[in-house]
Amino acid sequence: MSTESSWRLDWILGVATVFSVVGTVVGHRVSLGMEDVSFGLLLILLVLFVAMSWWRMVRAWKDGAARWRVWVSLTGCVALLLAFGMPLVQVLGSITFGMGFGPRWDYKLLMVGFGSGSLVLGVASARGVRFPLIAGGTIIALVGLILPVGV
Repeated sequence: MSTESSWRLDWILGVATVFSVVGTVVGHRVSLGMEDVSFGLLLILLVLFVAMSWWRMVRAWKDGAARWRVWVSLTGCVALLLAFGMPLVQVLGSITFGMGFGPRWDYKLLMVGFGSGSLVLGVASARGVRFPLIAGGTIIALVGLILPVGV
């Protein structure tokens, strides 16, 4: 994909992210349907940003970007993937250990922490990986803060 089309994709996805975050946060004032559609779009965008960050990190690795930026990008991708996987860890933990057993971690706080870490690492990552890491980290941190009790 050329640099110009990548730039356009980043802007389109950025605008879609802003609209879906705003629709999720204040959508209940307009209609419940708008809030549901916005939250669904937000989750779809999150999956897209996780895949996009890994794809672009591999491309940055092959293109010969600065090694320290590639390693920062890799760390950000891992943080984003861990933040994305926190709800699954909690569900599998409750199924495996049953109710009331297992580690007493605050998975919502871990999700917000890993998402924020991805956001911060995205600032220093390789050029192509910056946008999906920053946008994905922001979305996962916001989703963690929006969810009422826990995942």
